[in-house]
Amino acid sequence: MTLPRAQIVVLISHLQRPGQPSRLAQVVIGLMADYADEASIRVLDTSVNEALQVARALERQGEVDVFVCAGATAAYLRKHLTRPVLSMRIGGADLLRALDQARAHSPQVAVVSYNRINTDLQAMAALFTVQVHQACYTTLDEARLAVEQVAERGARSVIGSSTVVELAEQTGLRGVLSLSADTVRKALEEALGILHSQRIEIAKRRHLNGVLQHIPAGVAAVDDQGIVQSLNPALALLLDLPASAALGRPLQELCPELDLEHALRDGVGEENRVIRLGAHMVVSNLLPILEDGQRTGMVLTCQDTSAVQRADQRIRSSRRPGAFSAKYRLEQIGGDSLANRELLRLAERYALTDSTILITGESGTGKELLAQGIHNASRRPHGPFVAINCAALPESLLESELFGYEEGAFSGSRKGGKPGLFEAAHRGTLFLDEVGDMPVSLQTRLLRVLQEREVLRLGGTEPISVDVRIIAATHQDLRDSIGSGRFRKDLYYRLNILRLQTTPLRERPEDIALIARGIVQRLPASGPSHAAGALPAALLPYLMTYAWPGNVRELENIIERVLLSADELTRHGEILEQRLAHLIPELFEQREGPSASPQPAPGNLRALSKAAELQHVRQTLEACQGNMEQAARQLGISRSTLWRRLRAERR
Repeated sequence: MTLPRAQIVVLISHLQRPGQPSRLAQVVIGLMADYADEASIRVLDTSVNEALQVARALERQGEVDVFVCAGATAAYLRKHLTRPVLSMRIGGADLLRALDQARAHSPQVAVVSYNRINTDLQAMAALFTVQVHQACYTTLDEARLAVEQVAERGARSVIGSSTVVELAEQTGLRGVLSLSADTVRKALEEALGILHSQRIEIAKRRHLNGVLQHIPAGVAAVDDQGIVQSLNPALALLLDLPASAALGRPLQELCPELDLEHALRDGVGEENRVIRLGAHMVVSNLLPILEDGQRTGMVLTCQDTSAVQRADQRIRSSRRPGAFSAKYRLEQIGGDSLANRELLRLAERYALTDSTILITGESGTGKELLAQGIHNASRRPHGPFVAINCAALPESLLESELFGYEEGAFSGSRKGGKPGLFEAAHRGTLFLDEVGDMPVSLQTRLLRVLQEREVLRLGGTEPISVDVRIIAATHQDLRDSIGSGRFRKDLYYRLNILRLQTTPLRERPEDIALIARGIVQRLPASGPSHAAGALPAALLPYLMTYAWPGNVRELENIIERVLLSADELTRHGEILEQRLAHLIPELFEQREGPSASPQPAPGNLRALSKAAELQHVRQTLEACQGNMEQAARQLGISRSTLWRRLRAERR
């Protein structure tokens, strides 16, 4: 940032404002060209009575950075102005020059000085060829009296400032100006030096203010009395008042909950304190400002607690980027059965709350997929989805994984400690799979987290607040586990707030074809059989009459096996049962004999008719691509009757 040129005003006061530039003004004008590149210099002749008024007007209009005046005028203006005021001080060479000029007019010379007489001159008086009288003054009346007194002593030449010279000449004496061009030059050089330092400080302050303007945290600096010296827009916004209204006021008045008096008295700040600032809750830090080891004030920084929470979430989520995410959505969970539609309807409703959900059901029924879908349909889809299998880890590891640990909590613990999965799931969802297998000792700690929403790390002393939605799942009957002492009753009622029960695949055979097609689409392409992207339609009746003890997980395994050998299993669209039985023996475990269709005894017409009927049912179902509803309509029977016919075929 380019700063404007420095402005120096040389203010010369007189008894009456002269009609033309005074002798001292002419001296200054003669030097101005030497400083044209460094500063703008103005010379103003004014009266003693007008000097303060003129100086204040220049300050108010911003037309001056520093004043340069003679001794008496400088002392007077310095008390009333905010800009620096420098005095043109008379040196020994100036006096010798002035004495040489004065002795040409009189053998008795007077030196009238501001404030005090020159002791050096008094000590050397015997060396001069003229008699030297000295007098001093502090006011205009004293200056007039001093001139009259030296005149009575016989002095006919008077050395002094412009005002003294004018008083002398009014009395009929010879006035000699005590200031020379060298004196004026020294004063101008000093003014430029001060301005240079000032401008460096101003540039630093402007740079600092520019930085503070863009800091999102609120910042204020106070002096050693607790008065606000600077304040950034972020803090002004928190205080709900303009920055100008806070400057110059006690910080304690603006922030009553701060213990500023204690901090100023002891010189020790306070960190991470939660206070109310206007209508906001903020985290504040109050720290001393030290310059050369000395405290010169205090600095306050504060941040809205909501911003701190957002930063905390970003920090937590960045520790394991991308590791905690949910891939599946509720609409991806296949199945058009009434049971599946009812399950998804409840899941969508429950997703809109933050209440704990307990999902029960057999293994392989998609409990984690359901939990992921609920997370993505909730108000936390952008938060982490953290899943842990409570049955897969030993108790010692499960505890440290769930709750984390501090450095040194146990032998081999990581330096700096480790956050647990509860912390990792902050602002998201924690899925506790197979929660029924969690050790009873950890169930107590889990219950406390659910109650308090706080986690205490292993080896830690301060609890950490967490905002986590809990979804638990189990294939066990937790009521039986409670009766046998393997599951806490109070934890069960904490988990069993919202309940979802998955339906086993054997109870919704109408979903098998749809789920199977979805599995085919999800499986990675591998080999020419999968390139066709088709599941043999003739296989569907075998799939729909199997009991599926492994549910959807088992169906996925079988579909993948079938796709890899699909070309070997069919001929002219018909299943080769011997090859199917060899490849997938599970489908034939409930059957007697290798044939897919019961073979009637010769001559048994009823049996033969029944076999033909079953063959027709199978062909119709294949033509409908496994759609039980459509096949039942074409056959003119109910879906439940169709299901019973197919089940009878497998026996």
